[in-house]
Amino acid sequence: MDTPALVRALDAGRIAGCALDTTDPEPVPDPHPLRGRENVTITPHVAWYSEQAMVGLQSGAPNEVRRVLTGEWPVNVVNPTVRGKTRAGL
Repeated sequence: MDTPALVRALDAGRIAGCALDTTDPEPVPDPHPLRGRENVTITPHVAWYSEQAMVGLQSGAPNEVRRVLTGEWPVNVVNPTVRGKTRAGL
Protein backbone atom coordinates (compact mmCIF):
# COMPACT_ATOMS: atom_id res chain seq x y z
CA MET A 1 0.00 0.00 0.00
CA ASP A 2 1.21 3.48 -0.83
CA THR A 3 0.21 5.26 2.38
CA PRO A 4 1.12 8.80 1.23
CA ALA A 5 -0.93 8.28 -1.96
CA LEU A 6 -3.88 7.04 0.10
CA VAL A 7 -3.70 10.11 2.34
CA ARG A 8 -3.55 12.38 -0.73
CA ALA A 9 -6.57 10.61 -2.30
CA LEU A 10 -8.56 10.98 0.92
CA ASP A 11 -7.57 14.66 1.27
CA ALA A 12 -8.52 15.40 -2.34
CA GLY A 13 -11.82 13.53 -2.10
CA ARG A 14 -10.86 11.14 -4.90
CA ILE A 15 -11.98 8.33 -2.63
CA ALA A 16 -14.70 8.61 -0.01
CA GLY A 17 -12.99 6.47 2.61
CA CYS A 18 -11.15 3.28 3.34
CA ALA A 19 -11.05 0.35 5.75
CA LEU A 20 -7.65 -1.14 6.49
CA ASP A 21 -6.71 -4.43 8.12
CA THR A 22 -3.01 -3.88 7.52
CA THR A 23 -1.07 -0.66 7.30
CA ASP A 24 2.36 0.57 6.35
CA PRO A 25 3.88 1.12 8.81
CA GLU A 26 2.22 -1.28 11.19
CA PRO A 27 1.10 -0.34 13.72
CA VAL A 28 0.19 3.15 12.56
CA PRO A 29 2.06 5.56 14.84
CA ASP A 30 0.24 8.22 16.82
CA PRO A 31 0.05 10.85 15.43
CA HIS A 32 -0.45 9.76 11.80
CA PRO A 33 -2.48 11.30 8.95
CA LEU A 34 -4.74 8.23 8.75
CA ARG A 35 -5.71 8.42 12.42
CA GLY A 36 -8.73 10.35 13.65
CA ARG A 37 -10.59 10.50 10.33
CA GLU A 38 -14.29 9.70 10.18
CA ASN A 39 -13.80 8.11 6.75
CA VAL A 40 -10.98 5.74 7.76
CA THR A 41 -11.43 2.52 9.69
CA ILE A 42 -8.30 0.75 10.90
CA THR A 43 -8.70 -2.65 12.52
CA PRO A 44 -6.04 -4.74 14.19
CA HIS A 45 -4.57 -7.35 11.89
CA VAL A 46 -6.69 -9.93 13.71
CA ALA A 47 -10.01 -8.52 12.47
CA TRP A 48 -10.60 -11.88 10.74
CA TYR A 49 -10.82 -13.69 14.07
CA SER A 50 -13.94 -15.51 15.15
CA GLU A 51 -14.51 -19.00 16.52
CA GLN A 52 -15.88 -20.06 13.12
CA ALA A 53 -12.88 -18.57 11.29
CA MET A 54 -10.50 -20.36 13.64
CA VAL A 55 -12.16 -23.71 12.88
CA GLY A 56 -11.79 -23.02 9.17
CA LEU A 57 -8.16 -22.02 9.59
CA GLN A 58 -7.33 -25.12 11.60
CA SER A 59 -8.96 -27.46 9.09
CA GLY A 60 -8.16 -25.62 5.86
CA ALA A 61 -4.40 -26.01 5.74
CA PRO A 62 -4.35 -29.67 6.81
CA ASN A 63 -7.05 -30.48 4.26
CA GLU A 64 -5.02 -28.81 1.51
CA VAL A 65 -1.94 -30.84 2.52
CA ARG A 66 -4.03 -34.04 2.52
CA ARG A 67 -5.33 -33.25 -0.96
CA VAL A 68 -1.83 -32.73 -2.36
CA LEU A 69 -0.41 -35.84 -0.64
CA THR A 70 -3.19 -37.95 -2.13
CA GLY A 71 -2.56 -36.56 -5.63
CA GLU A 72 -5.42 -34.06 -5.76
CA TRP A 73 -5.20 -30.45 -6.91
CA PRO A 74 -5.47 -28.02 -3.96
CA VAL A 75 -8.67 -25.99 -3.62
CA ASN A 76 -6.87 -22.73 -2.83
CA VAL A 77 -4.24 -22.18 -5.50
CA VAL A 78 -2.68 -18.75 -5.85
CA ASN A 79 -1.09 -19.42 -9.24
CA PRO A 80 -3.08 -21.98 -11.27
CA THR A 81 -0.65 -21.68 -14.21
CA VAL A 82 1.69 -24.06 -12.37
CA ARG A 83 -0.74 -26.95 -12.74
CA GLY A 84 1.08 -29.89 -14.24
CA LYS A 85 4.48 -28.26 -13.76
CA THR A 86 5.14 -29.35 -10.16
CA ARG A 87 7.61 -32.02 -9.09
CA ALA A 88 4.64 -34.04 -7.87
CA GLY A 89 3.06 -33.81 -11.32
CA LEU A 90 0.00 -32.02 -10.03
